[in-house]
Amino acid sequence: MVGFAERLRAEAAFGGLPGRIGFAAWDLDEREPVLVDAERVVHAASTIKVLIMITALRAVHEGRLGLDAEVELPAERAGGFGVLRELPSVTAISLRDLITLMIVISDNAATNAVIDAVGFEAIRACAADLGCTATRVQRRLMDVNAPGRNETTALDQARVLAALAEGSALPPELTEHALDVLSRQQVRDRLPALLPDGAQCWNKTGELLGLRHDVGLIGDARPRAVVAVLVDELTDERSAAGYRGGPACDAIASLGRSVHRALG
Repeated sequence: MVGFAERLRAEAAFGGLPGRIGFAAWDLDEREPVLVDAERVVHAASTIKVLIMITALRAVHEGRLGLDAEVELPAERAGGFGVLRELPSVTAISLRDLITLMIVISDNAATNAVIDAVGFEAIRACAADLGCTATRVQRRLMDVNAPGRNETTALDQARVLAALAEGSALPPELTEHALDVLSRQQVRDRLPALLPDGAQCWNKTGELLGLRHDVGLIGDARPRAVVAVLVDELTDERSAAGYRGGPACDAIASLGRSVHRALG
C-alpha cells in the first residue's frame, strides 16, 4: 500500500521554486518524513512564535504564570506587525490576549512581552525538550541592536508542531487552547490558501525581506500531517517585508495542497 511519504514525493513540485527552500512534512500516524534541505539553519522570523507560545503555556501549567494574569507593557514597543505599538494607553494585558495577538496577527510587541514573561532560558529548555537541535531564540523581536538572531530549521519547526498535535508538548486543555489560537491565524496566503473545503490548517507564517515561511498542521477535524516550509534568498520585488503574495507564497500554498492530497 502506498503511504503518505511516497504520495507526497510524487505529488509535490520541489523543482524550480523561488529562493532556497527547507521542507519537512510527515503523516502524524505513519511518521515517515519527507525532507528537503530540512536541517538548513535560517532566520526564524515569526515562526518562532509557536515555540514561544508553547513555552508560555507550559509556564501556565506549572503555575509560574496565569493565563488571565495581567502583564505590564513597556512604553517603548517593537514595530513591524501588530497593534499594541499603536495603543499607548494600553499599559497591561492578559497573557491569554498576548498569546492571541502574538499568533493571530503576529504582534511583535505582544511577542516581546511574552518573551519577557517567560525568559530566554525557559524558551531554550522548551526547544531542547521538544527535540529541536538548531533552534535559537537569542533576542527580542525587532531588536536589531541585540547580538545573535532567532534561527531555526524546517525539521525543528515540524518537530515542535508534531509534539503539539500529538499531545506531548502540553496537557490536553492547553493543547486545545494552542490549536484553537493557531486555527485563527489571519495570514492565509500560504499553506491554507489552496486547501479544499472541509480541510483545516493550524499555522504560523513568518516574513522578512527576502524570506517567506509557513509552518503548520493540516487535517480535517483533527491535525493529520505536519509541514514546515522555510523559503529565503528571495529576490523578486514582492519579497520585501510587509508585502503579501508573490511566487514564494504561491509555492508554499501549492505544497500545502500537496500535503493534503497525500493524506488520501
